[in-house]
Amino acid sequence: MFNLIIYGVISFWKIIFGFLIFTRIFTEKRRDKKWIERLGWGILTILAIDQAWDSCHGFIPWLQIVVYGGMNAGILKIFYRCTFLEALLWNWLYDIGYTLLKMLFSIIRGVYLNQGATYVNVIGGRILEENVLCFFQLCVILVLYFKCLDKIELLLKTLVKTRKMKIITLITEVIILESIHKMMEFGAVQYKTVDVALYILIIFCLLTAFLLYIVYTLYIHSREEQKSLVVQREILIRETEVITEHCRRDAKKLHDLKHTWIYLQNCLEEKDYGEALKCVCKHLNEVRMLQRQAWTGIAEIDLLLNYKYQKMKEQGIHFSKDIDVYSLPVTRENFMIILGNLLDNAIEAAEKYEGAESRIHLLIKNINEMFIIRIGNTCMEKSPEYGGKRWKTTKNDSIHHGWGIENVRQIVECSGGKLDFRREKDWFEISILI
Repeated sequence: MFNLIIYGVISFWKIIFGFLIFTRIFTEKRRDKKWIERLGWGILTILAIDQAWDSCHGFIPWLQIVVYGGMNAGILKIFYRCTFLEALLWNWLYDIGYTLLKMLFSIIRGVYLNQGATYVNVIGGRILEENVLCFFQLCVILVLYFKCLDKIELLLKTLVKTRKMKIITLITEVIILESIHKMMEFGAVQYKTVDVALYILIIFCLLTAFLLYIVYTLYIHSREEQKSLVVQREILIRETEVITEHCRRDAKKLHDLKHTWIYLQNCLEEKDYGEALKCVCKHLNEVRMLQRQAWTGIAEIDLLLNYKYQKMKEQGIHFSKDIDVYSLPVTRENFMIILGNLLDNAIEAAEKYEGAESRIHLLIKNINEMFIIRIGNTCMEKSPEYGGKRWKTTKNDSIHHGWGIENVRQIVECSGGKLDFRREKDWFEISILI
């Protein structure tokens, strides 16, 4: 009885930490209310208790992995912003990793006792050695949770990044689950020594193939990240050069004002007041154009916004704003990449608009612990499509264009945020929530 209770407690915490890891990766809740969050965790806790009790009656509950994995995924999807398949893949991957070593122990125990799967899983009950093994596995999970969560997040998000990766991961998990099920059938009457070797061989082959696939996907991810960093650096250099040139041009115009004053002096001395008034009106408009606004109080961002605003005025685009920001969730350099790319895309689309008035609206706000940036613009073109790896560009040269919005997406996702877009008739809007 004592071993049974200990085994149930260990199983309960194993299940709970599986939920905790997933919710630390997919942190965004579907409803941002405390009572809903508590309700969700209450349901998950009840499920964990039920599954832990059920596992006490079977050291390797194969059906539990399949059925409870789907049930847990459904509950996680209800309370957190994730897809059912993402949650299911995680639950199965987590339980498979926890089960593989237990399965090997179970077969060895069956060979030692000359018994089959039914005895070692159910009739034989829980023994001290099983508790020691499960406690060791729980310690490994705790280390992964507190020390390696970022690596687990990278792995999981890489495995569910595209539809192709999701399908390959799902097929691999189904094959491993079916292999575990078959090994239990082989020992229905009695496990033999050959079953140990066969299990090790099958699992070794499957794990080798799966690990190679993981290494490959991580390599592809790393290569895309490197390419993204190069593009980000190029974008940042380009924006800096443009702003610097813009400042130099403004400085030159201000320097030229002294010649205007000399000209005005001559006009006044010759009493040519009409010409003097024209000169004053002309240059007063230029001075107004040179005046910069303090949009955010952050120097680099204000320079960028002033430059983009000048471009909008030159193109006759009406610009409106709703800005209330006191801190940024990313570095200033990364925010310049985000804002610069989104504004460039909005200006380009608004320029092509053939309606009555081209408009761009910018919203940047800190709300509680959330940061929101939303850019909407009038447009005539179709909304951009996402092609699995990056956003599709409307330009003819799709090889060298279209990486701007992809860099924005990567920066946002690496910061734990989400990028979304919507289109209504002639209005296109991109929203970022971090």
